[in-house]
Amino acid sequence: MYNDILDFCFDEVGSEKFFEKDIAFDQLLIERYSGILEQAAAVEFYTWRSSIKGRLAEIIILDQFSRNIYRDTPAAFAQDAMSLALAQ
Repeated sequence: MYNDILDFCFDEVGSEKFFEKDIAFDQLLIERYSGILEQAAAVEFYTWRSSIKGRLAEIIILDQFSRNIYRDTPAAFAQDAMSLALAQ
């Protein structure tokens, strides 16, 4: 599943899309990935951490998807500590 996350980010939409304020893109992420974000925040994907790609996907979900899914709310930053720890 983590390959699907990476394909979406780097092939389907491109990483620059995450740095634009785009309500339609935010809605797409909400529809496709809000459940995945909730699972990642509950540490349900800890097994992904054994591979570099899996760890990267988990970081992207926690750090970037949360910014779009919860835009303009404190929840957008709720997973920062976990994503930082994974990046270290």
